[in-house]
Amino acid sequence: MTYEFKLPDIGEGLIEGEVVKWHVKEGDQVCENQPLVTVLTDKAEVEIPSPKTGVVTKLAAGPGQKVAVHATLVTFELGGNGSQHPAAAPTKEQSPAAARPGSAPTAVPASNPGGVSALPAVRKLAADLKVELGSLKGSGPQGRITEDDVRKASGVPGKPNVSAGSPPAGPEERVPFVGIRRRTAEKMATSKRTVAHVTHMDECDFTALVELREGMKGEAATKGVKLTYLPFIITALVKSLKEFPDLNAVLDEAGGAVVRKRYYNIGIATAAEQGLVVPVVKSAETKDLWTLAGDVNGLADRARANKVEVSEIQGGTFTITNIGPIGGLFATPIVNHPEVGILGIMKLRKQPVVRGGAVEIRDMVNLVLSFDHRVVDGAEAARFMNTLVKHLENPRTLLR
Repeated sequence: MTYEFKLPDIGEGLIEGEVVKWHVKEGDQVCENQPLVTVLTDKAEVEIPSPKTGVVTKLAAGPGQKVAVHATLVTFELGGNGSQHPAAAPTKEQSPAAARPGSAPTAVPASNPGGVSALPAVRKLAADLKVELGSLKGSGPQGRITEDDVRKASGVPGKPNVSAGSPPAGPEERVPFVGIRRRTAEKMATSKRTVAHVTHMDECDFTALVELREGMKGEAATKGVKLTYLPFIITALVKSLKEFPDLNAVLDEAGGAVVRKRYYNIGIATAAEQGLVVPVVKSAETKDLWTLAGDVNGLADRARANKVEVSEIQGGTFTITNIGPIGGLFATPIVNHPEVGILGIMKLRKQPVVRGGAVEIRDMVNLVLSFDHRVVDGAEAARFMNTLVKHLENPRTLLR
């Protein structure tokens, strides 16, 4: 009996998804709840388990291709005998109903017209190598034509460097441009095309903040909380955004209005193995330092483990990117459109500065603000940064 499994409707307003990785191949025998495919849903990767036990007969799209919700994702022959796939079955929590929606535009069929069975990537390769697919006999499942079939017919043993105008000068590696990496690229390109980017930099004296945090380490250990500088920075940021509401806003061009957000959802850009993820600390204005610390640590851990929920990366009103732990004195972050601003935290370093006519060694940090000049003027951005620096240099005002 043939069974077509369609990409589930998982809500959250997302209606499409991009295939990141298949955990099975055509011809595999799979069990119910066994990991089937990883799908990208707006910068969160979701693992979808198999809904049935049977043999995989057809995968509807390859990695990097996009499938609409309710479109066929994979076809099974229920029961049957195929090659046993070694993947272990997931836990009950990984059922299809728990999966979340995708974030890409159109469904792509796996086969092609004219009776030729080949994935779109194989068709493109054949076109690049000027190979007539209709003349080939496929060696893949159900007679599907594979990339190897096309290369053998063309006499080209490996993947051609079709993106470059000249032959490669040495060894090359082709890395699939799929998943979160491609989604990030799309969003960054949209932001650069849309936002009138300007970057403003200020120095901030973290000496008092370093001392305050050091003095709170005992209490943090008692509470079992890892206390970083981010909870202090988020608290200072929210105080500053309340004074400069245009920086916690979006531009509604169609409606001819700047929409000021009266809630403060702070995105924290996090470097994860699968790419840059921006989980969001919701309603930061309602939380104390300890609650913020728990939220920041939990979100970062889930993002790095690729376990972040779709709802946890949505709804941001302003973003922080903490570059300092890696290094660097200055950067120009790209605004996370449709937000208006992003704050970059650079390296904490000891530096000689003049205080009261004398040179002292202080703990200094460069802060960089990239903002949308369509909404915020340079003078307003400078005043905002002055206010932020004031709060951070007087950190006891952040305790509550």
